[in-house]
Amino acid sequence: MRKSLFDHHSPWTRNVGKFYSYAEAWTRIRKAQEEGFFLEAVTLEEAIISDRLFGYLVALGAIEQVGESDTFPSFNSLIQQWRKQSPGPISAGKTPDLQKAVDEWSKERNRVVHGMVKSNPGYPTEPIDDFLAKAKLIASEGATLARAVANWCKKARKSLSRGPITD
Repeated sequence: MRKSLFDHHSPWTRNVGKFYSYAEAWTRIRKAQEEGFFLEAVTLEEAIISDRLFGYLVALGAIEQVGESDTFPSFNSLIQQWRKQSPGPISAGKTPDLQKAVDEWSKERNRVVHGMVKSNPGYPTEPIDDFLAKAKLIASEGATLARAVANWCKKARKSLSRGPITD
């Protein structure tokens, strides 16, 4: 069921459709966090970061768009390609190294997405309350990072022909 309040009747030209998809995603992230559905928030945050990095790397010419039968690059490969194409720390607000923060968050994201039920055979999983507290934190960090990456990628794409990006 749709969560955003946006309604439109115009044709989906250029990235109008993507705008509405992002509006829906951000609305779902906010509502998921409010209602304790942190895994949905984390999953959508990863999707936003991946999409923004993918768009930036395609615009840069570092990777090619995917065809219908191709698969999108993995989250990890996008992060590694981003680090390769934009070496050095990227400062974003209170985050001194955005690339490092996203890379570290991606590892925590994996632990959260799989952590509720995964454990070694014969060993218990993490206590549910501890797991949910961690998931809440990762969802909050992910929202901050998704916004920071989206903002950085927007600046980066605009400045591809103008020179280096400054914060």
